[in-house]
Amino acid sequence: MKKNNIQTWALFLPEIKELILEKNFPELKKLLKGIHPVDIAEGWNRFTPQEKLLVFKLSEIRRAIEIFEELDFEEQTFILNNLEDRSISELLTDMASDEKAKLFKNLPDRIRKKMSALLKKEDVEVVRKIAEYPEHTAGRLMSTDFITITSQVTAKQALEKIQACARLHRIVTIYAMYVIDDKNLLIGGVTLRRLISAPQDIKISEIMSPVRLIKIKSTADQEDVAKLFSKYDLTAAPVVDDENHLIGVITIDDVVDVINQEATEDMTKMAGTSPKELTKLSATSVAKLRLPWLVATCFGEILVSNVIKHYNPTLQSIIALASFSPLIAAMGNNVGTQSSTISVRALATGEIKDSEVWRVGFLELKVGVFMGLFYGLFAAIVSLIMYPELGLKFALVIVMAMTAALTVASTAGGIEPFFFRKIGVDPATATGPLIATFTDIVGVTTYLGLATWLLL
Repeated sequence: MKKNNIQTWALFLPEIKELILEKNFPELKKLLKGIHPVDIAEGWNRFTPQEKLLVFKLSEIRRAIEIFEELDFEEQTFILNNLEDRSISELLTDMASDEKAKLFKNLPDRIRKKMSALLKKEDVEVVRKIAEYPEHTAGRLMSTDFITITSQVTAKQALEKIQACARLHRIVTIYAMYVIDDKNLLIGGVTLRRLISAPQDIKISEIMSPVRLIKIKSTADQEDVAKLFSKYDLTAAPVVDDENHLIGVITIDDVVDVINQEATEDMTKMAGTSPKELTKLSATSVAKLRLPWLVATCFGEILVSNVIKHYNPTLQSIIALASFSPLIAAMGNNVGTQSSTISVRALATGEIKDSEVWRVGFLELKVGVFMGLFYGLFAAIVSLIMYPELGLKFALVIVMAMTAALTVASTAGGIEPFFFRKIGVDPATATGPLIATFTDIVGVTTYLGLATWLLL
């Protein structure tokens, strides 16, 4: 079956443009109700500036907010600069508090002051407090749009409160309700499912669950937040200050964004670069970004060149040795990269702990020996076919060198990230260049050293 690669926005775009051209705005308004805001945001750049504003203004306020939150900062600024003050006020008031904080953080001072003047004082204060938390912390992720109840209200009263807040658009999403005492201290939580299924006259104190395992300090790192959500399969978690006062809620949609962001950062760091280079940097900026991380590789390979120079007499005597040197080095690099990538990612996600370094190292050592013997024997058979006159000793050199190179590469790749993390260096940044250089040195030295010993 042929895979359908048509993007959703491509299906509705011509119809939207045609309705705009015909100035059939009532029909366009109906059409926009049936299109997901994410799909509209994906096709956003296919509209002209006038079409963008028209589509935005004709969308219902809740859908317009969702479209706005999906757009990049430049497009958000364009909309804010071209909407009437009343429309901006309505848009900003109904946005989630965490989304408002992200937007205000990036706005120029002039526009930020204008936007602040259009918001209620309490909304401005909420945005200011969220923005005060350090980047990449739970405080920056949290939303203050949540519902609290006391332990003495009934399930019916709690549901009535949810309905009232939903009607007034005071909350964006409802995953759970959190129970507080008269000092705003967090004492428990109750899911919406539990609330609906409970007898209407039952007290919340009888059905609430403890939250000590899933509550998050406002200063917690966002990676730790993502690990907590993954470990306990959460859809939401409360955020508290140092005194256990409930100050916010983090929901799963925010955590998914964090996971994607952290994964992208880890992968680009291992390549010695940054996520920004694909979309925002010039060729010169990209080159400057990559150059420093190649220094270790450059000097390491110069050292490898000196090793080869030391064994020049061996190479001159047996030219065939040069045929398999790149193979051994390349296999070592690939195996080392595989091992280090898995370790870096497992450490980042919490799947393995720092204390498991020796278990991981021993596992990678066994894997390296197995792969080294397998590919070493394969390369030895190829060497006998290519150079039958050199005999079994040459084949033995290749087996031994390949096994040594892959064993060292696999073991070093597995444990180096633990070492860098312990000394406070980002494993994703430091591991890649050093693994490549280290395996080249070990592989070439072992190969040419064995050849000198056994063949000359």
